Amino acid sequence: MQGLNPKNILGSLKEFWQKLSLRQKGLLIGGLIGGTLLIVLSVWYFARTSYGLLYRGFDEATAGQIVQYLKEQRIPYRIERDGAIYVPEERVPEVRMEIASRGLLGRGGPGFELFDRDKLGLTEFQEKVNYQRALEGELARTIMGIRGVKSVRVHLAMPKESIFLQEERPPKASVLIELKPGYSLTPVQVQGIVNLVSGAVPKLDPKDVTIVDATTGKKLFTPEDQEELLSVTQLAYKRKIEESLKAKVDELLNSALGHGKAQAQVSVELSFDKETVSEETFDPEGTVVISEDIEEETKQTRTPQEEGVAGVKGALTQKFEATPEAQTRGEIYNRKRIVRNYEVSKKVRNLEVSPGSIKRISVAVVVDSKVLGENETAKIDWIENLVKGAIGYNPERGDEVKVEARAFYEPPVKKPGLMDYFVTASKPLALILLFILIYFLIIRPLLRTLRPQPAEVKPSVEERPAVVEVVEEVPEEELLPREIALGIIRSQPERAAALIKKWLLEETLEERKRALAEAK
Repeated sequence: MQGLNPKNILGSLKEFWQKLSLRQKGLLIGGLIGGTLLIVLSVWYFARTSYGLLYRGFDEATAGQIVQYLKEQRIPYRIERDGAIYVPEERVPEVRMEIASRGLLGRGGPGFELFDRDKLGLTEFQEKVNYQRALEGELARTIMGIRGVKSVRVHLAMPKESIFLQEERPPKASVLIELKPGYSLTPVQVQGIVNLVSGAVPKLDPKDVTIVDATTGKKLFTPEDQEELLSVTQLAYKRKIEESLKAKVDELLNSALGHGKAQAQVSVELSFDKETVSEETFDPEGTVVISEDIEEETKQTRTPQEEGVAGVKGALTQKFEATPEAQTRGEIYNRKRIVRNYEVSKKVRNLEVSPGSIKRISVAVVVDSKVLGENETAKIDWIENLVKGAIGYNPERGDEVKVEARAFYEPPVKKPGLMDYFVTASKPLALILLFILIYFLIIRPLLRTLRPQPAEVKPSVEERPAVVEVVEEVPEEELLPREIALGIIRSQPERAAALIKKWLLEETLEERKRALAEAK
């Protein structure tokens, strides 16, 4: 095919190159160089190896072991000035697991893997020492899981057990913690470490645990800190309850009066004492028989015979038969005695009050008087009842709610001036002006430069007499531009066409007049 002939292609390129001006050639060469650099940089960026952080902040011995392992495994790595070790990003998780499985980190001491291998011939003392080392290493590894902890050393002082209680000594523990730059441990985290260590060692009291900062050498935990921590916790609990009640009151007031028309503050008095109350209640109306004793007696006496007894005794008896004594002796009587024991009913209640109970609630509310309008007193009472219902008002507890009406301060609203409007409108105007300048100073000249210029048409020798004749017939000063143009069109049509094309490419009137003068 003729279109694919290398000679034709080279010729077309050569012809295209010759038609370009010097400026167009410079722009073309610069564009080719820039495009080539862009392609090279793109290939380099997408083909380069992306490195990810493997470890940072290790001591030199540990970092040296890690680097030695990377060399043995032929894993590409990079070390920064701060000691950070980088490996290919896609291999970071794999390399971390391999290093951890080989125990190269070496920052917590050996753990219970000391007992993975059976060692014969160990004495009881050696076994106890290994157990203590393993326990210290496991505790150090666990503590290093806390964010911000760089390294940990745990030392346990475990005395020998004694069969005598008087000679028995409690164990103690010391923890040395090195923190990463910019990190610190909160009191809650320190208390958690203390509980962790004391819970892992038998018979270890939290008061016997000492935590020291490796950087400053200060103790991070003392027994007094536990009381301070309790005070901080109580204060946080009190603040949480106050914020919860205030949110309820604010939501209610905003719905009833409008946003920002009322302000409320809540104060709660709490009791953190643990109490046990025993209460006995007696009911005098409710009696119960608990025991009953009944005693019954019956007595019967015989009456004397009417004939009497012979002799002096009988005569005497008959002589005194009319006396009352003789009459009583002939009576029969019964006696019954009942003893009942009653017990008054009572109720016994044992009540245990947990710490954190509410002793008293105080609420202060300020309402904007402008929203109340007429009948202000009735509306204040209405608002007070709403607040009481929101907080669970209890008069027996001594709760207090105060509502006051005051005029709220309203800051004066400054009206925007002419300068404000100008500043507001200047930003979009400046942006539009910037686009216009970019178009006229950069884009438009660049487009004009890239346009191909028309070939100059040189007048032939035969055409020149015709022009001379036209010039001779009419003086140059009297010729008008229109007449000159018509003369050129009639005498030299090709030259006139080239001139019109050149006019179309020209922009200013001076350039058109210059082109017309050149055509003459």
